[in-house]
Amino acid sequence: LPPVADRFSHKDENFGWYKVIATHQSCHIEFGSFDFDFDTPSTLFEDLRPNMQPAAKLTPDASAVVAELAQAAIPGIGGDTEPEEEGGIETAYLTDMGRFFDMFTDRTLALDIFTVVEDTRLDARILHEYRGLAASYVQTQAFSLAERPRVEELPMREAMVEFIVRISLRQTGTIKVPKAYTEVAQQIRRIIDTLTDITATVEDSAEASARIFALIADVPNNTIPEEEFEDVDLDDEIPEEQEEENTEEILQMFGGEGESGGDESAESGQEMDEQEFTDEESYDSPEDVDYRGEFKPEMAQLLSQISMDATDFDGEPEPITQEQLEELLQNSTELEQGEMEEGEEGQQQQMDEMLQNLMKEMQQRDPDNQQFGDGPLVHVPEEGGPLEATEPGTFVYDEWDFRANDYKPKWCVVHEKEMAEGEGQFYQDTLNDHSALVREIHRQFELVMPEMYRKVKRLEDGEEFDLDAVIESVIDRRTGTTPSDKVFWRRNKVERDVAVAFLLDLSASTAEAIDENKRPTDDWGAPDDPVEYMVWLRSRRAEGLRRSYKRIVDIEKEGIILLTSALEQTGDMYGIYGFSGYGRENVEFYVMKEMEERWGPHIPRRIDRIAPLHATRMGPAIRHATSKLTQVDAKSRILFMISDGRPQDRGYSREGVEKEYAVHDTRVAFDEARKEGVTPFCLTVDKNGHDYLKTMMQGMSYEVLSDITMLPTRLPQLYRELTQA
Repeated sequence: LPPVADRFSHKDENFGWYKVIATHQSCHIEFGSFDFDFDTPSTLFEDLRPNMQPAAKLTPDASAVVAELAQAAIPGIGGDTEPEEEGGIETAYLTDMGRFFDMFTDRTLALDIFTVVEDTRLDARILHEYRGLAASYVQTQAFSLAERPRVEELPMREAMVEFIVRISLRQTGTIKVPKAYTEVAQQIRRIIDTLTDITATVEDSAEASARIFALIADVPNNTIPEEEFEDVDLDDEIPEEQEEENTEEILQMFGGEGESGGDESAESGQEMDEQEFTDEESYDSPEDVDYRGEFKPEMAQLLSQISMDATDFDGEPEPITQEQLEELLQNSTELEQGEMEEGEEGQQQQMDEMLQNLMKEMQQRDPDNQQFGDGPLVHVPEEGGPLEATEPGTFVYDEWDFRANDYKPKWCVVHEKEMAEGEGQFYQDTLNDHSALVREIHRQFELVMPEMYRKVKRLEDGEEFDLDAVIESVIDRRTGTTPSDKVFWRRNKVERDVAVAFLLDLSASTAEAIDENKRPTDDWGAPDDPVEYMVWLRSRRAEGLRRSYKRIVDIEKEGIILLTSALEQTGDMYGIYGFSGYGRENVEFYVMKEMEERWGPHIPRRIDRIAPLHATRMGPAIRHATSKLTQVDAKSRILFMISDGRPQDRGYSREGVEKEYAVHDTRVAFDEARKEGVTPFCLTVDKNGHDYLKTMMQGMSYEVLSDITMLPTRLPQLYRELTQA
């Protein structure tokens, strides 16, 4: 969005213009511009896509890169992960949008047409759904029309694209088009008008784009005299659709069987002097429509696909390198457009920026996209200075340096985000598989209920006589002492006032199989180089991609599910959180359930997405969980951490003194929680846990669970003990 809205002279008009911009941009998401699926049928057209063929196959080298990315490095991505073969060359598609643009001989022209067509669909839908914006929308479109270049000053193909832009902006009256292509212009009007139907989808935009491309792709891009243009009256009725669309001729352009689109373009072109068109001008994309903003559907789909969960992938993915991405992006429609606009030097700069942004996106703090390894990791060295929380949902915390016996101020940044939702099946399967244990846990928690009533003695009125008080009263009476009237007792209800934060370790080591866990949990050995570090983490996490056995994280999830199924009946307040990270500036804190959040079907779906992530920087995660507990009004506040090993992170826990550094920072974080009135407790499944927990939990409770399979049973028992203490 623009930083300032000063297009008009009045504040209200500028505000309306800004609302139009914001609405149009956000509606790309709301109305599915980036949800295009190559194989999904359109609703308003006869589909051409099933019969379209790529305009040009990738080179063997490029194809191998795309295939590797689509099938190995980014599992689960792509509308067509099954490669097609032709002439011994494989082609695989990373995104459905990329697959679509590969059908065109001129990807830049195809993108320009698709952009205008999709913007037309969005504008029509917005005016229908957000009628309060109509006045501002009409004013903004009129303003945009006034800034458009004169059609008759453009080369013919660019003039035809500008014709489409003007129709999309709802121009009325007449508009100039090359005389030889007036019939083509009328056909384009009919196609564009179809997209104003509110049932139109992004797949309809794709079908419309293919038809328009076939109509104008062969229009020579030469400048002609103004007298060779004539008016098309846009107020006339749009011509009726032809009874039988000549799809075979259109498909010639996409099947490699013909050199041109429809007959109209070819025949019309022949009417003009062929000598004029021996030296065509290079095609330039139309000027941007300011309120519509930048539209990069192929790149948006790629980034969206990267964020998708790949947990159902059964293979072991390989890291993506910067060189592979560079080769892939060289075929991008958006980058081709950048080449023409900015030249070789500008294109290289754009390529570098896109590569950097893409590699950053692949390493963002999200449980869905931890499948990526190689590449430049953005990381502030541990010897750096204080950090700042510059983004929403980020928090800065100090870190304890036991060597200096002082805090490092603002040393860690915690990124809090809501856990994405998965399926609810894991939750239900866990309850079904452990039905007997579920009943036992519920029975145990029901035993807590009588304890919520306390007998109050020596009352003047009550449920029954207090035997001790009655005896004393009789003795007093016989000895001549005035007896007390307080000879009754009754049960007063004692409200449970408990708040518990469950903090789950989501480190890469939780991907280890519980029946194959032979690697010592102290075997850290993380490299310092950022790229090597990400590769190392991927190798640790890759073990979790096989699903023929249960992992540590699966047992953690089962324990939480069984416990929460019983907690709802106690009325206790509780939250479920997970943490991981890679470096002090990237401590990830995931929210499955907030302390005061009501239980709903979304909670099991979030629990389903719990998965092994990166490393284990415990200190800042504990401090952040403590801050949540201190904001809750409860008499008893408990921080219950479940871990599978010692705190470990790059620059936080290495061999020698660094190992102790992490343990001492965690100890101080727990001690800070205790000073805030929070009771810390640590449950670990690390059999060697006593070695460091006796230091890390000085004066605080912890338990080492020797048999991890007992976690679902032991967790509710520990909870009862802690909350009744």
